[in-house]
Amino acid sequence: MTQKRSNEDQKPENTQRTSRGYEINGQWYFELRDGGQKGPFESKEAMQAELDEFIQLHSLMNQQN
Repeated sequence: MTQKRSNEDQKPENTQRTSRGYEINGQWYFELRDGGQKGPFESKEAMQAELDEFIQLHSLMNQQN
């Protein structure tokens, strides 16, 4: 799933990561824009579900402002 933040006009060039999610020692995490991380999650699917919910929540918060 790819979503743009409201303040992003286009994708940056030469990006090496295609996702915020990554795996370390069998546990999954995703990066936050401010440099933090969420996790660990037991599977990529669990991480992705939480990331999707996180993005939705922040999209709703931005719409209310």
